[in-house]
Amino acid sequence: MNTIRRWAQMGADKWRGIRGSWRGLHFVLCILLLLFMACKPLERAPQSDPDLTLSADPYPFGGDLTLVDHDGNSFHLADQQRPFLLFFGYASCPDACPQTMARLASAYTILGEDARDLGTLFVSVDPGRDSPQMLKTYLSHFDVPAIGLTGVQDSIDAVVKRYAAHYEIGEQGSAAGYLIDHSLYTYLIDQNGDLRFFFRPSHTAEEIATVVRQLSR
Repeated sequence: MNTIRRWAQMGADKWRGIRGSWRGLHFVLCILLLLFMACKPLERAPQSDPDLTLSADPYPFGGDLTLVDHDGNSFHLADQQRPFLLFFGYASCPDACPQTMARLASAYTILGEDARDLGTLFVSVDPGRDSPQMLKTYLSHFDVPAIGLTGVQDSIDAVVKRYAAHYEIGEQGSAAGYLIDHSLYTYLIDQNGDLRFFFRPSHTAEEIATVVRQLSR
């Protein structure tokens, strides 16, 4: 019986030794792995975000438009031959339009001289209230070289359809009048009048500037 106990004790001691060796080896391997990760050079982030790449070909929507500018003159996009940022809105818009204008103002600041030929078109979806003078006064509050555009309802609707946009007039619920639910995209039109990119509200001023600069490449 004593012999059996001695063998059992010897076996247990041997197992503890083996287990201790494995723990030590495991510890050493972990240290080596950490050192390897620390010494491994970090991979470079992609230099260009695919979402910020200017479309090589024009989009199948968008195109020429003819409306009345905020000075009361006829405006033909095809006659301009310079790039524009275009978006739909209205002067009584309480939030989205001022936010868009503020973001574009920041983009112009970032672009600096790269924005010298870049204009902005503010197409009103509220021609009943947005006279040329109303648009001129509204746009004067923003540091953006914007042209306000309006016209008869049919002309506005034709441009909205051409740019695959939308708007919907809500019920009149306050002293300020009715609100309008409208598209929030900002379209980038090149010097040939072709639609090359459209920005979501989530795009920052820096991202807008990044895409606009690609027009000159």
